Amino acid sequence: MLIDPDILDQAREQGDTGVSWHRPFRRKKAKNNRSLLNKIILWMFGPLFLLWTIGLVITYFIAQNIANAPYDRALIDHLRMVRHEVEQQNILKGVQLSPFVINLLHGDPGHMIYWDVRDANGNSLDGNRAIPLPANWSYDRDKVRVNNETMDDHSIRVAYVWGGADADGLPFLTVVAQSNQMRARLQQEILTGMLTPQLIVLPLAALLAGLGLTQGLEPLTVLQERIRARRANDTSPITAELAPAEIVPLIAAMNSLLLRLAAAHETQRRFVSNAAHQLKTPLAGMRTQAELALRERSPDKMNDSLKLLIRGSDRATRLVNQMLALARAENPDDPSGLGLEQIDLNPLAEQQSSQWVDAALNRDIDLGFERAPFPVYIHGDRMMLAEMLNNLIENAIIYSSHGGKVTIRTGGDALSAYLEVEDTGPGIPLAERDRVFDRFYRVLGTHVDGSGLGLPIVKEIAEYHEATISFLPTSGDYEPQTRGTRIRVSFSYIKGVQSQNV
Repeated sequence: MLIDPDILDQAREQGDTGVSWHRPFRRKKAKNNRSLLNKIILWMFGPLFLLWTIGLVITYFIAQNIANAPYDRALIDHLRMVRHEVEQQNILKGVQLSPFVINLLHGDPGHMIYWDVRDANGNSLDGNRAIPLPANWSYDRDKVRVNNETMDDHSIRVAYVWGGADADGLPFLTVVAQSNQMRARLQQEILTGMLTPQLIVLPLAALLAGLGLTQGLEPLTVLQERIRARRANDTSPITAELAPAEIVPLIAAMNSLLLRLAAAHETQRRFVSNAAHQLKTPLAGMRTQAELALRERSPDKMNDSLKLLIRGSDRATRLVNQMLALARAENPDDPSGLGLEQIDLNPLAEQQSSQWVDAALNRDIDLGFERAPFPVYIHGDRMMLAEMLNNLIENAIIYSSHGGKVTIRTGGDALSAYLEVEDTGPGIPLAERDRVFDRFYRVLGTHVDGSGLGLPIVKEIAEYHEATISFLPTSGDYEPQTRGTRIRVSFSYIKGVQSQNV
């Protein structure tokens, strides 16, 4: 039952101790109820943000390579030009570059190219001695290498090649360098051009995605409103005509639950209706006998009324117990059957049969039990099977005449197991055998004080165990075939029978 929090607050303020109100628990519960929309956004934009971050790193390196490529080509061209100029001279006498080459190297005063010529030991022969070289530079002939270095606290790009030879054949190392300022500016422009659209599009995409998700989840809101608008006793199926395909399984599951709830409500209503209808007669009789006992002055007549009153009480008690047993059979504690245990029918039937010995002796009935010569195992609910067998035995005893005979049997083979009860009562006509399983139906002419619930209980418990009920001809030791009843409950899902005994 859902209780309005305002009512609870009002009751709490008035000091109503019958209402328990725990605010901290409610807050904690509400905190744990995460929004589906927030969860979808988190799982969608979380990985997207991670991928976007990875994309930024990749974009940075791509922009760096794009910015370096043209400047490196120009720097290598200048390196080869300087090398060619030096090859025409004698490096031991000094190096003098032509005015044309110097103009090319110093073309932009803010980003001029520096040069240097060194011997095999890395000693500067001429040029800018401050240009740094990598500590592990190699002597690979004609192999141009480019590297980032620092000079005067500024980042520079250095290109060098070994293998040049002057006019006298002496080898030398040619080095040129240029500031990275222009490269960094170009790299920044490339990054700006590549990332600006992303920074604009990404929030718009997030906004549109949020709107799309909100619209996509709108059917859930509609479904919620439709369910809230229902009456408490409305268990009709929820229509799925306008629902998206992803929600249809949810609606189907809810409809399945509603069907089970409707069945449970119908069972409860039928139980209450049957109880009210069936208890009228014994309660009215008990009241009548109580009034007669109050008016009687004769002790004998008063005792007769009291005996009838006790008999009516016993009948009402038996009727209530059978109705409760029927309700339990219709709504078992474990409807899935997962809690069934392995049961040997022999000790179960023997134990239940022994409980009816006194009742059989009171009616001078020969009560017997014929057990199978081997264990007969099934999967079942022990209490429900005992209730089923008790109803079969009780029916057999109360419908058998004095001096009759009732036999309980167990048996089975490799594929099935059964419980069987046979009596020498008046029997059940063929036309009535289907109707005796209806509630409160009793065969006419039996003159037996029964409730008409015994066999319906047997039927419900048998259906729960996926067992079948059949009427068999009575055995040869009994009355002719027109008299007596032999009911067998067969279980087809036997767990196992010892093969040497089958």
